[in-house]
Amino acid sequence: MASLRKEDGRNGYRISWYAKDRSGIKRKQSIWLGMKLLTGRKPEAAARRILDHVEHLIGVQGSGGRIDKTTSEWLASIGPELRQKLIKVELIEATADDHGPVTLGPFLASYLESRKDVKDSTLATYRKTITALLNYFGSDRRLDSVTAGDAEMWRVEQATNGNQRDRERSEMAENSVRRRVGLARQFFRHAVKRKLIAENPFDGLPAAVRGNAKRQQFIPAETIYEALQHATCPQLRAVIALSRFAGIRVPSEFVSLTWQDVDLEASRLTIQASKTEHHEDGGLRFCPIFPELRPFLRALYDAANPGIDCPMSTPVITRWRSADQNIGTAFRKLLKRAGIKPWPKLFHNLRASRQTELLAEFPVKDVCEWIGNSQPVAMKHYAMATDDSFQRAICGSTRGSIRANHEISEADTQNEKPPETKASEGFRDLVMTKSIGPAGLEPATNGL
Repeated sequence: MASLRKEDGRNGYRISWYAKDRSGIKRKQSIWLGMKLLTGRKPEAAARRILDHVEHLIGVQGSGGRIDKTTSEWLASIGPELRQKLIKVELIEATADDHGPVTLGPFLASYLESRKDVKDSTLATYRKTITALLNYFGSDRRLDSVTAGDAEMWRVEQATNGNQRDRERSEMAENSVRRRVGLARQFFRHAVKRKLIAENPFDGLPAAVRGNAKRQQFIPAETIYEALQHATCPQLRAVIALSRFAGIRVPSEFVSLTWQDVDLEASRLTIQASKTEHHEDGGLRFCPIFPELRPFLRALYDAANPGIDCPMSTPVITRWRSADQNIGTAFRKLLKRAGIKPWPKLFHNLRASRQTELLAEFPVKDVCEWIGNSQPVAMKHYAMATDDSFQRAICGSTRGSIRANHEISEADTQNEKPPETKASEGFRDLVMTKSIGPAGLEPATNGL
């Protein structure tokens, strides 16, 4: 039925036979037995013992009979490599154990090892959820024993006791809980695809991140100008200005900004967004250098003199480039000196405030291109209702309903313009007249 032969130039034996495939066509099948599968002093004798069991399995496959006790015991004793070879030629059926680790710890470790396609920051986020799962269920918990009820109770535990960063409270923010549930669902979905479990216990639990109005706060430009009057480091001033007046992400986008990305003549910033580099545009976008931002970049440009005193590839911001230098700490110290109460999500709300302002004046598609997010994300997590818009509505800035043939007079046009704010009046004097200390006077900061 099957033959055994030692191949020339190779250290091992091959078992070969003919069998009909699922379409009824007779094809040659074979199994290669390397020396590590042939235990004992006599490899050929070990190969012949395997041959005996393979022939029995071939006979069972052809007749539809049952595997005898001797071969059943042998199958229970062989290692995973030989089992996979037998599964591949369809002499035995795969079990859950054959697809990979069936307990939580080894499975999650193998999943983490397999995700070489994601960034280190994403892996760090995965690890937080993995740690939360292992702390609750234990490393030896079988995947198929985790029920939908268990998953729901894990979610409750995360919501009530999952906060490990804030010593003042143990509750975790709802969106953070949803992110963890989403990752847990992702892990167990992978287990379903590998046929380690039949269904995902985390299906049905809320995982979509929602906008959190409680943590949204519009930060007026006047507040930023007031804070910057107390800043002595021009780089800190520039980072805050980039966040509030260009809406860049901090720190990921200012870290990648070089002088060749700053075109003051054309008033254009080229921004490399690591967060969206997997998108079709490669994470590359262009943002105007707004008048409010220009003086802060000009101050750095004049000090660095790029292209002459330093290469154009030099980073615009040379501080806060490592994980142990947290610019958020420096910003909080600055606000404290200025007597300004810090707001939630320091830099995110600066970015959101800028997008909110721009949406009131420019087309939403353009603004989203400049800020680097999608329209649904902008509406859900960035755009905010403002008192200024409310007052403009009260004053009739929309002019109500206008007939199609109504000609707008020059007076009407002037009335349509919203009243100018004082937000930009002082920025030029602030940057150009204030004595700016050398880079590095801001105290060194530690990571969060």
